[in-house]
Amino acid sequence: MDSNSTSNQSDAVQYPTADRSRTWFFRSLHALCGRQSFSDLNILDEEGTTTTDLNILNEEGTTEIACSSNEDEEGTTAAACSWNDVDRTQSYRYRYDVFISFRGIDTRKTFADHLYAHLTRKGIFTFMDDQQLEKGESISLQLRQAIQQSRLSIVVFSEDYAGSTWCLDEMTVIADCLTKLKQIVLPVFYYVDPSHVRKQNGKYENAFVLHTETFKHVDPQKVDRWKRAMTCLAGLAGWDVTDKSEYKAIEIIVQAVIEKLGHKFSGFADDLIGIQTRVEELEFMLELSSDDDGCRVLGIWGMDGIGKTTLANVLYDTISHQYQFDACCFVEDVSKIYRDGGAIAVQKRILDQTIKEKNLEGYSPSEISGIISNRLYKLKLLLVLDNVDQSVQLQELHINPISLCAGSRIIITTRDKHILIEYEADIVYEAELLNDNDAHELLCRKAFKSDYSSSDYEELIPEVLKYAQGLPLAIRVMGSFLYKRKTAQWRAALEGWQNNPDSGIMKVLRSSFEGLELREKEIFLHVACFFDGEREDYVRRILHACGLQPNIGIPLLVEKSLITIRNQEIHMHEMLQELGKQIVREQHPDEPRLWSRLWLYSDFCHAMTTQSEGIKAKAIILNQKEEVSKFNHYRDEDLSTMKNLKVLILYHTNFSGSPIFLSNSLYYLLWSGYPFMSLPSNFNPYQLVELNMPDSNIEQLWIGMQHLPNLKRMDLSNSKNLKMTPCFDGILNLERLDLTGCINLSHVDPSIGLLTELVFLSLQNCSSLVSLDFGNSAQLWSLKVLRLSDCTQLENTPDFSGLSFLQYLDMDRCASLSTIHESIGALANLRFLSLKDCTNLVGIPDSFKKMASLRTLDLCRCSKFTELGCTSTSPLHLQSLIYLDLSFCSISIIPDAIGELMCLERLNLQGNNFTSIPSSLSWLHNLSYLNLSHCHKLWSLPSLPIPTESGPSDSVGRYFKTTSGSRNHRSGLYIFDSPNCMKSISLLGNIYFNYFPITWVLRLLKEPLLFRCGFDFVVPWHEETNGSDGKRAFCSDNISDLFDYQFIGGSIVSINNSFMDADWLGFLFFVTFELKNHHVLSSSPHPSHSLPPLPHPFYLSFESEYTEERFDMSLDLERNTVDGKNYLWTIFISREHCHFVETGVQITFKARQGLIIKEWGLRVVTKIDIEGSKMRTSVHLPLQFIDNAEGSSIVNDNNFETKIQLPYNWLVSNEDSIENDRTKGKETDLFNLGLFTERPQ
Repeated sequence: MDSNSTSNQSDAVQYPTADRSRTWFFRSLHALCGRQSFSDLNILDEEGTTTTDLNILNEEGTTEIACSSNEDEEGTTAAACSWNDVDRTQSYRYRYDVFISFRGIDTRKTFADHLYAHLTRKGIFTFMDDQQLEKGESISLQLRQAIQQSRLSIVVFSEDYAGSTWCLDEMTVIADCLTKLKQIVLPVFYYVDPSHVRKQNGKYENAFVLHTETFKHVDPQKVDRWKRAMTCLAGLAGWDVTDKSEYKAIEIIVQAVIEKLGHKFSGFADDLIGIQTRVEELEFMLELSSDDDGCRVLGIWGMDGIGKTTLANVLYDTISHQYQFDACCFVEDVSKIYRDGGAIAVQKRILDQTIKEKNLEGYSPSEISGIISNRLYKLKLLLVLDNVDQSVQLQELHINPISLCAGSRIIITTRDKHILIEYEADIVYEAELLNDNDAHELLCRKAFKSDYSSSDYEELIPEVLKYAQGLPLAIRVMGSFLYKRKTAQWRAALEGWQNNPDSGIMKVLRSSFEGLELREKEIFLHVACFFDGEREDYVRRILHACGLQPNIGIPLLVEKSLITIRNQEIHMHEMLQELGKQIVREQHPDEPRLWSRLWLYSDFCHAMTTQSEGIKAKAIILNQKEEVSKFNHYRDEDLSTMKNLKVLILYHTNFSGSPIFLSNSLYYLLWSGYPFMSLPSNFNPYQLVELNMPDSNIEQLWIGMQHLPNLKRMDLSNSKNLKMTPCFDGILNLERLDLTGCINLSHVDPSIGLLTELVFLSLQNCSSLVSLDFGNSAQLWSLKVLRLSDCTQLENTPDFSGLSFLQYLDMDRCASLSTIHESIGALANLRFLSLKDCTNLVGIPDSFKKMASLRTLDLCRCSKFTELGCTSTSPLHLQSLIYLDLSFCSISIIPDAIGELMCLERLNLQGNNFTSIPSSLSWLHNLSYLNLSHCHKLWSLPSLPIPTESGPSDSVGRYFKTTSGSRNHRSGLYIFDSPNCMKSISLLGNIYFNYFPITWVLRLLKEPLLFRCGFDFVVPWHEETNGSDGKRAFCSDNISDLFDYQFIGGSIVSINNSFMDADWLGFLFFVTFELKNHHVLSSSPHPSHSLPPLPHPFYLSFESEYTEERFDMSLDLERNTVDGKNYLWTIFISREHCHFVETGVQITFKARQGLIIKEWGLRVVTKIDIEGSKMRTSVHLPLQFIDNAEGSSIVNDNNFETKIQLPYNWLVSNEDSIENDRTKGKETDLFNLGLFTERPQ
């Protein structure tokens, strides 16, 4: 008995003599095994004496303790604990490894937090309540469950622990779990005397006196229960850490926990940052609580060094003890075992760990397979196979998941996803790189042995993390190397790693490369040296030109975790890039001319100036962002040293003279800004697939015929000196020809008409081109895209007879073009025809009306175009037309035949001279956009289309599904600046127009595929005087009745959080306004010179502290508008985009000077509203009025300039995101064809 201990014999744990002998035996055994000595830390045994041992073990190696009440000599209640030989194996499901009970004010920021961090870094799932709770609160059900679902509890007794009823309740539950669930409990005494805790005297005495007084009338037995529980737990073997090294004490405790839990790997693991959530996710995927679904196979897939094995280790430690498996097995590095001893060696490992079968040396492979099927298949098995790198390693094990016992689980780690696919894994989990926070924490743990870094290193840490890119292996290795090094050494190390990466990291990663076939190795090295972050389609073209079959090669590298595809771009980890470059350099590190690839201009410069053998490179692709001004110019003859070159991509012009040589072995050539006037006369690259020289100085590519049968693409765009194209007779397999921006090109060789494989032809902005001749018998049967826009001198279009599969024809801004060739009607597959801003175009041949595939026809601002040329005897056969833009032409009559365009969804007629719209417009049931603004002669309004009784047809919404860039286009109705139309409304007394706006709203709401995010309409608005009181009132009772919430102009409101219980569709807003462009507004409370300019003339504003979202009016408010006219603007925003409901932003309308906001309002639209022909009463809104600026037409906002300006639909819903992805994919395809002018972002 310890001389300092004040406890008596009755307070000690009682156990039989046999148990004392067994204790001595295990202590001796541990000492013989070299067990760590804990002599520097007081460990209390069951008698309260100080000992160097941690555990008292029973025959099964577990501590079994039962507590019972006994009376000590003084008659007080104490707890006596005895050892039981009860088997702890049970069916109870655990969620946590460890529960920590502690007093927050004593240890939250010190001992308890540090203990928790150390446990989690070892991969031990630990629960520590992080809520600050007031003294006296009852323990929550959630916390009680957390204790019950933990395998081990650590109780940290501190000075004020007994003062918290919460802690005492927690402790009582732990004592219950000790007796009922055989939970392991370890007490820690933090600056308290263990005997005071056992006897509740000393520092604990006052706390229990207070509790006794508090609960004597409420629950007098409660304090007794607390005392019994505390006596029991304080009597267990634990640690007194008072005045001891906290760090060392925690290390000892954690090691003891690992041994108690029986974890196989946690003792060797360290700094497992961010792993707990990942393991929990994998546990969920494995469905471990279900035994009726057979065997499940989980694959953990990822690149080398990402932590697959560590993740599998911690997962194995967690689930092997928490769930009832008959046998558990973890085979480390299957690949190495298989290489050394074949499949039989792996099988022996499995049988050894599962059924303890060791004597297998004399068995044949078939006999061992028989043992597996006869004995292993009868067990509920947990099997982990680590680092499998070939499918055969799984196949030859003869372990069929289907035949395993129900509830079995197999976990496989691999860097090759296809192995998992072939094995038919149920789940493939992609191991992820560390996020920024976890990567920072891991680096600090390794480089500083702390959770925090020194301020001297703050600028260097991001550089290390940027280089490591979240790869745990790299962070561990580099962090350990940098430990206790000065900042200057950190900088030197970073600089050195750029050229000489750490050999340990490279050795691990290199095994991935060595396992590749020759073709995949070539692709890997190309990506590592050249293509990280490049678009996948661009990389595929180059690899295909080199014969490397990228359609299979790229997916293989993805499966092997060597590259990833994100946003249609190829990405490779920085470390893998360094590996590839090291492989290229390793045999001749100081002689770039001997490398197979060159990617830096400095190395290219060195190789070009070496006066010895020629350059051996097969590929030279220089970084276009690299600064080259410091390098010398080179002579053309220097190019003669590149005779083996297959790929050349340059973005530099540091050459002089005239070219005398380019390698004839080239497969792919891209030289942006090519500085010479022609190609070398001896350049005959028979294998050349692509010839790309944008922005070049070429005047004539070659003279006569050049035989290049493999040439697929030619890009001479923006070659401003090019005067004529070459003869195309020798390049008949050309698929794409881009001559965009060749402003001096005046002649296109007629042999172009022989290019039967040509798909894309662009002559855009060839402003010197007068005519285009495809020859007498054009054979452009494959041509899909023809771009002739901005050919301002082009007087005649070509004969289209041989272009039967043309889909896209763009002739915008061909200002000299007056007629279109009659053969245009033969373009049966044409989908897009644009003649925008062809200001001299008089008409289109009647044959165009037969183009049944045409979807888009754009004649915007063809100011001399007067009629469509169709009558009742000459109908339109444009059955597929979706978009028709005739704005700002000179059309005086809209034919009745327009009603035959049954698929039409968007019709722009603004700025024309017609006086009426035919009633056949009402037949266009799919119409979602109609613009009649600036039609100054329009007198009568058209009849609106009405919804069909059968509901929306399959063709509804085709515009948004099929038209590039349409997702941000707005649906709506616009009748603005049409003064005669307003007179007509006034004369008619709004008999029809009274129901006009609400009819349009209901129509679109019933067919939601007709709009995206929302829609709006702007129509004339007539006011009249109410005879009874002389006040001005809206003529349409419908609109005023629709909105229960109406405000004067300039009012600002907000919505107080989510209120929406109804089945709502969105929000409807209205505003009435008057134009007064030429008068100073006397009603404005602010002088105009004091106001900053608004970001848009007129918009609905949703304004927060830092941002302003705008629903802008899309009309031109400055164009020939008539003053003194009133308009109604109605806006609908769909539910997915009504985020202003949750954010509480300020809502109002804002307008520039010259526009008076009269009144505005809002309401919720529900599904019930659209069931009939009239909207119901609005839903109640909890509005907050922020400002009532009566009569204000200008909103004074001096802060908006500093706020982030966003369009109203910037927040993308899940459905929008899916559609945007699909649209982006279509746009990429269109860009590759030339149908889209900018790369999709």
